[in-house]
Amino acid sequence: MRRGRSTGAPTAAQRARFLAIREIGCIVARALGLGYVPAEIHHLTVGGKHGAPRRGHDYTIGLNPWSHRGVPFGGMTEAQCYARFGPSYAREPRRFRQEIGNDDYLLDLQNTLIEEYRRKTAA
Repeated sequence: MRRGRSTGAPTAAQRARFLAIREIGCIVARALGLGYVPAEIHHLTVGGKHGAPRRGHDYTIGLNPWSHRGVPFGGMTEAQCYARFGPSYAREPRRFRQEIGNDDYLLDLQNTLIEEYRRKTAA
């Protein structure tokens, strides 16, 4: 049995989910009305705790590099990223959940955005 954080290879449906997430962009930016900001795939964990086992590829959300890993991007400083996007999930997970939303809220938001995206692209 493999150890570590891997959840195995994604299925075709899960790869389609990842593509939709990347096309939609960061949900933090969307929720803040900032429009499209490129997103990385973030796997939610059991109990929402860092280092806990991942819940699987179906439990993923799109976060920008600052919100996801605490890495400034787009020529912004840490202070500018914080001012624009709020706390980083990687750096301040408790504060991120308080100010941005808990894992269940974020997953529900992401799933709603994916449904909207699929309706639009199917039309």
